[in-house]
Formats: sequence, structure tokens, C-alpha cells
Amino acid sequence: MFLPTAQELPHQFGPYRLLSVLGQGGMARVYKAEKSGALGFSTELALKVVMKAHTREDSEFVKLLTREAVIGGLMSHPNIVRTQDFSQIDGHYYIAMECVEGSALERVLRVTARQGRTVPPILALDIIQQTCRGLSYAHSLCDRSGQALDIIHRDVKPGNILLSSHGEVKLTDFGIAKAAVETGVVTATNVVRGTPLYMSPEQATGGDLDHRSDLFTVGLILYELLTGERLFEMKDIVSTMESIARANIGAAPDKVEGLVAGMGDVLTRLLRRRPEQRYSDAEEVELALAELAADLSGADDALGEASVRDSLRALVADDADGRERVIREVVVTEQDTGLRLPVDLATLDRMNVAELREIADNARLEPAVGPERLEAPQAGLSSGGLRPSDRASDDETETLPYLDPVVRRTSAALSQVLESLEDEGGSAG
Repeated sequence: MFLPTAQELPHQFGPYRLLSVLGQGGMARVYKAEKSGALGFSTELALKVVMKAHTREDSEFVKLLTREAVIGGLMSHPNIVRTQDFSQIDGHYYIAMECVEGSALERVLRVTARQGRTVPPILALDIIQQTCRGLSYAHSLCDRSGQALDIIHRDVKPGNILLSSHGEVKLTDFGIAKAAVETGVVTATNVVRGTPLYMSPEQATGGDLDHRSDLFTVGLILYELLTGERLFEMKDIVSTMESIARANIGAAPDKVEGLVAGMGDVLTRLLRRRPEQRYSDAEEVELALAELAADLSGADDALGEASVRDSLRALVADDADGRERVIREVVVTEQDTGLRLPVDLATLDRMNVAELREIADNARLEPAVGPERLEAPQAGLSSGGLRPSDRASDDETETLPYLDPVVRRTSAALSQVLESLEDEGGSAG
């Protein structure tokens, strides 16, 4: 069996119906797929399928794919793409993953560069904050006995950072990640792996890596987001890797300092040549960026009450007889917020994760509002603003979605960026 091309879709692949091509590399193709079940149940997912020529049991690519599935199966975090299944059909190995509706950061950067602009600074900081959350989780993951797995992604790059249209940022492709403990999969050692433009100095020189290698890469992506330029890009791969190995960042800190106050020091520390001189972990990076984002968002009129209101939109569902109805709309005003939350939105934005979690557990919406309060969804926002787990039956109330201020801001700002991608034509995937 040959993998179907875009022109040959839809196509049945075992229990999966392949709908469209999301991406393709030299050895695998990623499809948007659908899996149906009993009583009309259906779910969409992303299916990475390996071309049959590369699926010998002893092939290095199959080992890497298996490692990606094994590591992905261990992870459960909102900023990491979930792995749902791993097997083979007709000799083709595949990984079934959560399907993220939105766009890869790589495409956002490509289109904004073509348009002669950059990602808004507050959105850039929020994207990297969420990326750091996913990395922090992966770096600190333990096995069932409590032993640290010491996972390093080793290929953090814009193509592996997915931006959900709901405002969530998700890391994907742990295929070349290395865990320090045995996971049952043999991998090559002392081999330079990763994307040259986004390597750390120790990675470019084939040295020993730890989680701080991923932090150097985060610094490179942050610089590109803010300036629209790649810091170490040279005329060829060898020159690029040599430039990264020297880690001479020149005037880069001054350049970003002119865009975001305080960013120069953060970037300098992220891009230190010696790992021990960088931030100690991804959480420390997230906290540093959160401080800068707080100052930046406080001065940005576009991120006020209206943006928060836009990120909470109508939930549309079907009755059993097929009639479409609006369950309810969350219309957030200062007065309404006081009825649903024990704090105002400004206080909410200053809360830490534990406090937000407590609010999320306790804050409940009032019963469905009357017809006079219903409005159409905002333009450019999908009706999926409330996740399926947030949906309630007629006898239930709903929790406020996306209480996290970073995700709320990302949702509001990203909707405008994704609209510009659609204006360029083609898929947003």
C-alpha cells in the first residue's frame, strides 16, 4: 500500500479516514484524520504515517518514531500535543496525535515576514511563556517509580510549536528527544541531531546536552519572534553551526531591549555559550518573561476588557433532533464579572497558578441567560472557544474557560494573526 496524496483523499486507513495532508517530510506524511465509533461518535486527530520504505524493524527512523510515541505516551500537559495511539497498518507505522486547529509558528513567522511585519511583542512573550510551560513539564517528568526521566526535546523550532486558534501553544515532535533512563528503545548516541538554525552551541559541537540546551533554542526563537530575523543564519549549514558554536550574539540584546524593556538581559542569559550561565530551568524563564509581559500588557490598550470578552464566545450545539441552538454566551462586563468571580480581572491576571486553579474549581457561571443577552460569535473566532470538557448538559453550569491570563491574551491577539494567514490563502496548518 502506498500513502495517498492530497489528490487521493479522502482515504480509509484502517480505522482512520484520512481527510487532508497537514504536512510532509522525507520519511513521513501527516494527515488530518477522523475516527468514527458507535452511535455516531467521531473524533478528529493528526496521524503521522511513515512511508513503507523506511519501516524496517531495525531502521533508525522507526526507532526514533517509537521513541516519540513512548515519550509522548508518558506526557499529559496542555502545552504538549497528546499522543493517542501508536501501531502499524499494512506495514506503515503511525502515531495518532491530538489535532490542533490553528497554525505552526513557522508559518506565522514566514507570512508575517513576507508582509514586512513582526509578531506583536506581547504575543511573542506569551507564546514563549507557554512553550516554557511545556518544556518545564517535559524536563521534570518522572517515571512511575519517581525517577527523573531527564527528557530533552533537542529539536525545539517554530515548526514544532503549534498555535491553537483558541490561544493554546503546544509543543510537538519529541522524535529525537533523549531520556536519560531506559525507556525500552535504543537510540544512537554522540550524533548531532536537531535543526541547525535552532541548535545550542553544545548541540552544534556534538557535546553533552541537558535541559538547558532547549533553553538556548528558546532564546533563538524569542529573538526571531521579536525582530523577524534569525540570529545565527549564515550562507550555509556549516557556517551557521560554527556561528552558533561561538555564540557571539553581538548587538542582539540592545535590539530587543528597544522593543521590550528588560528583554536585553533575558536574551543575554538565555543565549550564554556555557549552559551553567543560562537560566536554571524553563520555569525560571517563564517567570522572567511574565514580569516583562505584565509591564507590557499594562501599557497596551488593545489588551483590555474587550479582548477578554472576545476570547469568551458563543457555544453552539445541536439538539437531539438536529435543530441548532445557542446554549449560552458568556458576556463579560465589569458588572457581570463581579457576579461570577470573587476578584476582578486585573487581580486575576496577577494570580499565580495555584490561585488560578482554585478560582477555576470554585467559579461557576449562572444559569443560561435569556435571549436578550445572546450575541453572534465575534468575527474571526471559532465556535470552539469552550473546550468539549467545559460543555454542560441542560442541568449543569459551566466553568469559565481559559482563566489563565496568558492564554486569554494569546487567544485574543492570535485571532488577528491567524486571520492574516488566511488572507494569504492556503491552509493554516
